[in-house]
Amino acid sequence: MPLWLKFKERFINLRNYFPIYFQSVFFLRLLQVIVVLPLLSYLFIQVLKVTGLTSITENNLMVAIQNPLALVVIALIGLTTVFFIYYEQAYYVVLAYLQRSHQDYHLRTVLRKIHRKARYFLSFQSLLFLLYFVLILPIASLGMSAGLADNLYLPHFIGDELVKSTQGFFIYFGSLLVLFYLSLRLIYTVIFFVIEEELSIFGAIKKSWQYTKGKCLKTIGFLVITLGIYALMIGLVTATLLLPLIVIEPLLSVGAPFVAGFILTLLQIVLFFSFGFLQMVLADGLLCFAYPKLEQASPLQPTSKPFLFKRPFFFYGALSLFFLIAFGANAASLTKILYQPNTQIVAHRGYMAGGVENTISALQAAAKQGADYVEMDVLETKDHQLVVFHDRTLSRLTNRQESISELTLAELQEITVHSGGFEDKIPSFEEYVQAAITAEMKLVVELKYYGWESPEMEANVVKILQKYNVTQSYLVQSLKEESIVKVKALDPNIRTGYLVAFNIGNLPATSADFVVIEEFSLNERLVEQARQVGKGIMTWTVNEEELVRRALRLNIDGIITNEPSQAKRVRQSFEENRTLVERVKELL
Repeated sequence: MPLWLKFKERFINLRNYFPIYFQSVFFLRLLQVIVVLPLLSYLFIQVLKVTGLTSITENNLMVAIQNPLALVVIALIGLTTVFFIYYEQAYYVVLAYLQRSHQDYHLRTVLRKIHRKARYFLSFQSLLFLLYFVLILPIASLGMSAGLADNLYLPHFIGDELVKSTQGFFIYFGSLLVLFYLSLRLIYTVIFFVIEEELSIFGAIKKSWQYTKGKCLKTIGFLVITLGIYALMIGLVTATLLLPLIVIEPLLSVGAPFVAGFILTLLQIVLFFSFGFLQMVLADGLLCFAYPKLEQASPLQPTSKPFLFKRPFFFYGALSLFFLIAFGANAASLTKILYQPNTQIVAHRGYMAGGVENTISALQAAAKQGADYVEMDVLETKDHQLVVFHDRTLSRLTNRQESISELTLAELQEITVHSGGFEDKIPSFEEYVQAAITAEMKLVVELKYYGWESPEMEANVVKILQKYNVTQSYLVQSLKEESIVKVKALDPNIRTGYLVAFNIGNLPATSADFVVIEEFSLNERLVEQARQVGKGIMTWTVNEEELVRRALRLNIDGIITNEPSQAKRVRQSFEENRTLVERVKELL
C-alpha cells in the first residue's frame, strides 16, 4: 500500500473510532489520577515516615537506601510505575490489534489481554522492562510517552555542564545517538510482548532487536511523518480557535476575558485528548509494521456495541461539568491583574557569552546585561587562600591536569583560562569582590568543597565580605548544610542558601534563609511550602525561555541562568500589559 494511503487509512480509522478513543484516553487518565498517582504518593509518604526524612535529596539518599523497609517500599514504587507505563502502552496496542483482527471487543476484552502478562512484572523481568523503558526514552519523548513518563528527562544542568568541553560534547551527543538507535531497535518490544502470549519480556526485547535489523529508516520515516502531521494539525486548530479572540478583544473589552476563558478551556481539552489520539495512531502504525498481514485486512468498521460506558450520556455529562469548572477557573485567571514578578535574575558564573566563566570579564559582561546578581564559585588553594573557580582541576579551561589543591593562589593567578573564544586570568576571591563593587553588582557566593578544605575556609570568606561591608547585600550558598550553618554563626547578617541538586518530596529541612532547587525538582508545592515557613526559594540552572517563564509564573525569588539578558527580557514581558491572546498562550 502506498505511504499516503496508509496515513489516509489511519486517519479514517481515527475518525471512525473517535468515540472509543475519546473514552479510552479519558479512562487511562482517570486511572492515573484516581488510582496510580495517589498510590505512588501514599507509598512515598511511607518512605519518608520510616526514614524520618522530609524529602530525599542527593545528601540523604543513602539513608533511604540503607533502610530495609524503605527499600521495599521504593521497590513497590518502581514496580507500580513500570507496570502502569506498560499498561498504558499496551492498552493502545491491544485496542488496535482487536480492531485490525476484527474481533468483538469491550473494555474488559482489552484489559483481560493486558492482564495476562502481568505475572512477568512480579519477577526479575520487571527490571528488564524498566531497562527497556529507559532505553526508549528518546522515542518516548517524541510522542510515545506514558502519562507518568511525561516529565522524565535528563536534568538540563547535566547536559549544560557536559557540552562546555569538547570531550563532554562528544560524550553527551554520542550517548544520545546511541540511545536513539537503541530506541529504534527496541520500539516493538511492547507490541510483541502483549500480542504473543508465549513471549516473555526478554523474548519480546530479543524479537524486537532481530525484527528491526535494517528497518530503522522505515520506522524513522513513519514517526517523522506522523508527528509532523500531528504538529501541523494542532497548530492549525490552535490558530483557528485563537482567531475569534484576536477579532473580539479590541471590540468587546468586557466580555473578551470570558471568550478567552472558553477558548483556553477548549484548547486544553483538545491538547489533552489529542495526545492520546496520537498514541493510538502510533500504536496502530507500528502494529502494522510488526504484523504486515493486519494492514492487508479489509477496511475497518466501528463496533456498534458500547465500549466503556453503556450510557455515554453520563460520560459526556461529566466531561461537560469538568469543562464548566475549568472554564470558570480559566476566566477568573485571565481577568486577574498581571503581577510583576519579584524574581531576581542571577547570572550563572557571570555572563559566559561575554567572558570566561568565573572571571572578572564575565562579571563585567553580566553587569552590562542587567543581571541583578552574579553567582560565582569559591575554592580553597594549596596555601589556604580563596580563589574563584568551579572545577576540581584545571583541565577543562586550561588543558593542565593539576587540581586547585596542588597550587598556591599566586601560581593560579598567573594561569590563563580559555573558553568560547575568550581568555582571562583566574582571580582571587578578594579581587573578584573588589571588581563586583566597582561594577555595582551583587554576588551569590557558592562555597565549593572537594575534600581538601581547611576548617577556616568559611571564616576566611566571611572576613572578606565583612572587610568590604557587603554582608547584608551578598548571598552565600552551599551544597553542605554544615558550611552554611558556620557562615551564619560567624555573621548573622549574611543570608545563606542551601543548594539541592535534586529533591523528591517536601521542602528540604535546612537552617538556611533560602533554598536553591535544581529546575528539574522545582514545583508549585515547594514554592508554597517555602513561603509558609518564611524561606526564600531560587532555582538553577534555567536557560530555556519556556523554563524561565515557568519559574517567573511561580514568582520565585531568583533564577540562576546562563542567559541573563533573555531572562530579563522575559521578566519585562510579565510586567507589561499583555493581550488576552498572549495570556492564553502563556497558560497553555
